[in-house]
Amino acid sequence: MPSRSVRAAAALAAISLPLTACSVGGQDAAPPPPSATATHPVFGQKTDRQVFLAVRETQKAGTARFTQKLTFTGTGGSIVRTMTGSLDFAGDRGRTEVAWVLPAKTPGKVRTAVLGSTPALEDGETSGTYLVDRQRIRYRAASSPYWIDYAPEDTSKGSARFTNNDPLEFLRGSESPVGGTLLEALTAGKATSHREAPTGGRAYRAELSDSALPLLFPPDLHSHIVLPGPSASLRPPVPLTVEVDAQGRITRAAITVKDAFREDGDLAGFTTLTMDLSLGGHGSDMPSPATSGRVLKATDAVRDIGEVRKGGCIDFATGQRSSRQVVKVPCSGPHDARVLGQHQVAPGKDDAATQARSWAICGPGVWAWWAPPKDGTGSDVRTTCYEVTRQTRAQ
Repeated sequence: MPSRSVRAAAALAAISLPLTACSVGGQDAAPPPPSATATHPVFGQKTDRQVFLAVRETQKAGTARFTQKLTFTGTGGSIVRTMTGSLDFAGDRGRTEVAWVLPAKTPGKVRTAVLGSTPALEDGETSGTYLVDRQRIRYRAASSPYWIDYAPEDTSKGSARFTNNDPLEFLRGSESPVGGTLLEALTAGKATSHREAPTGGRAYRAELSDSALPLLFPPDLHSHIVLPGPSASLRPPVPLTVEVDAQGRITRAAITVKDAFREDGDLAGFTTLTMDLSLGGHGSDMPSPATSGRVLKATDAVRDIGEVRKGGCIDFATGQRSSRQVVKVPCSGPHDARVLGQHQVAPGKDDAATQARSWAICGPGVWAWWAPPKDGTGSDVRTTCYEVTRQTRAQ
C-alpha cells in the first residue's frame, strides 16, 4: 500500500495538471471565451460599418412600426410632413399614413411645391393613406370614401396612361417596403464614433454622403432642394445620428441639412431641412394591410382630365401629387367637379397668356385646366372647363 506521502504527491500532481494547462503562455493554453461584443452581429464589426449592419439586423427582425417627421424650417414658420405606419420586411409590404401641416398663411407657390399641382383648388391633398407591396399600391385620400388600386403597369415610369413626373413607384423602397424614409439612405451612412446606452444599445455619430439625399424625396421636390451636382465631392457629408437597441436594430435616425433649399426654387424662404425617423415593435405581429370599403381600379377610374367627356364628374385626389390625372366617379354621388367641355386653344406668348385665353373660353365662374401640347409649342392646347361642385375638402 502506498504511503500517505506518496498518495499526497499523486493528488498534488493531479491538481497541478489543469493549473498548468491554464497557465499563460503554455503550449496547450486554452483561448479565453469570446466576449459578447466580439460575437455581436453589429457591435463586433468595424465602427464605420455598424450603421449599415444595423439596417440589416432591422430587416431581419421581420416587422417594425415607424414614425418619420420631415420639417422644412424658415423665417415664416415650419412645414411638417409626418409619415406613420408599419413595415413588413419579410412580406415586402407596408402601410403609411401621410399628413402635411402648413402654416395658415403659406404662399400659394410654396403650397404647390410641397403638395403638388393638380386641378384641385387647394393643390394636392394634405393627408392620405398608402398601402404598398410589390403587386400594387393602393391610395385613399382623407376626403375619399374609396381606395384607388394602382397595378405596376399603372405606376411605372414607362406607363403611357399614367405618365407624370412623380410616379407612385417612389413609394416602393429598396431597403424598406415603404420608400421615402431614412432607411433608404442609412446603408450609405458611416459611423465615426459611438457611446453605450444604458439599455445595452448604442448611439452613433455618423456621416451620410449627400449623394443619398435624392432617395428621400419624390422627384417633383428635387428642383427645390440642393442635391448633388458636379461639385458634390467638395461638399461636406450630412451629419447623421443613429440609435440602435441591444440587438443592433435601429430605433432612431435623424439628419439635419442646412442651406438645403435652392435659391431659385419656390422653397427659397426655407433654410434647414430635418428628417427624424423612429422605429419600434421590431418582430411583433402586424395587422394585415388590407383595404376596407370600395376599391376602384386605376385602369378604369383614373383619367387625364382632358379625356373626361362633357358632363362627366370627377374627384381630384389620385395620390400622385403632381398630375393632370383625376378620378372619374358617378355624378349620382359626391364629387369634386363636373366637366363642362373641352376646347382647343391657341397658345399665347407664355403660360400666363395661354391661361388667360383658357379662362376666357371657359367663361366666368368656371375653372380651366390646360397642358402644353405634346407635338411642339406651336400647336393648340387642349383646355378642360369644369365647375367645382364641392368647395371644401377634408384636410
